[in-house]
Amino acid sequence: MALVVILLGIMPPGDLLGRPAYAQTAGTSVDYAENNTAAVAAFVAYDQDGGIIRWSLSGPDDDLFTIDGGKLAFKKPPNYENPQSAAAGNVYRVTVQASGGAHDVVVTVTDVDEAGTASIDRPQPQVSRPLEASLSDEDERVRNERWQWARSQDQTTWTDIRGATSPRRTPATEDEGMYLRATVTYSDKFAAGKTASAVSVYPVEARTLSNAAPSFADQDRVKSTPYVDVTRSVAESTAVGRPIGRRVSATDDDDDILFYELLDTPDLKDGDGDARFTIDSLTGQIRVGKLLGADDKETEDEDSTALTGTPALPDGEDADDAGNNEYVLRVRASDPSTASATVNIIVKITNVNEPPDFNENVPTLLKVKENTDAITFGANDSPVTAGTYAVTDQDTGDTARAYSVSGDDKEFLEFDNGTL
Repeated sequence: MALVVILLGIMPPGDLLGRPAYAQTAGTSVDYAENNTAAVAAFVAYDQDGGIIRWSLSGPDDDLFTIDGGKLAFKKPPNYENPQSAAAGNVYRVTVQASGGAHDVVVTVTDVDEAGTASIDRPQPQVSRPLEASLSDEDERVRNERWQWARSQDQTTWTDIRGATSPRRTPATEDEGMYLRATVTYSDKFAAGKTASAVSVYPVEARTLSNAAPSFADQDRVKSTPYVDVTRSVAESTAVGRPIGRRVSATDDDDDILFYELLDTPDLKDGDGDARFTIDSLTGQIRVGKLLGADDKETEDEDSTALTGTPALPDGEDADDAGNNEYVLRVRASDPSTASATVNIIVKITNVNEPPDFNENVPTLLKVKENTDAITFGANDSPVTAGTYAVTDQDTGDTARAYSVSGDDKEFLEFDNGTL
């Protein structure tokens, strides 16, 4: 049996083009900054018989990593404040395997100083209607918040508003026609005196004495029902950020600017807390928040989507069932007076014909001994069988598959029922 030696070069995050000095080690510990997208480490494996090197991963956290050409990487950037390791902490353990060799790696995700952001709860302020500002900072020990509101006619020159030193601010008559800015000064575990600001999207408008609430009535598929529901569809595996059908728009008799938000429903987020869908707060356009599948074992609609409150779903609506590629969302539209209307949105993920995939470990370097037609691979001369190049197909019912060979030397090889 051939001896496989794995050599490791630690790659500082962001230094993918550097040339690390490779050194053989028995165990490796790597510090890795959160939110990074660079490789964690790079490996080189040597086979004394010149056999093909096939990389794989094992260990308690192997499902969180990828290995490609010897480069170990997180599938998605780790978050220090939301660790995903099997040990429920920021220490991740994985074993890198290359044919007959193995190398244990311990990756410790380290905290970084993240900038905080401030926000104002409504884009259109209105006289005598309270506004609420808030601070979001993922760093620990956020404290000593000090707020200051200011006004400006052109967002260039700002004047502090005397006494407006709390997150909650009720615009007054003198604020009419002015933009409002909320600034917070605070401390966290990294530093004191940090700041974040938010500016209202529109200037303050006068309070409307007689106000009509928004309405989704014209969106109702069946006018006589006591509920309102709207259906949208999107093809599976549609890229994140792409729109899902036409926007969900409410009407308002006062022509007020409306603010749209997705309310919390069982289908809004997946098991990891990641949003499956997002919405543009000013247009009502729903967008893809993460890749979604429609085939067996890809369906993520695992929770009961029965909703309480109004508007109710129709009797017998199958979106109440888990595992049916239908996701129930709830959109609320609010005007500056906070009057609102709510609509149920049923998003259907439609199936598309996806190409089959070869196993990621299929051999790419084959061997043929002269004067024979036996094709083998690897250090042990494993025979190429019908299962060597088996493919998986997510589409149910796609059982007929045709294999072919292309390239400059294709006339020398052919597939016979999946065997090369």
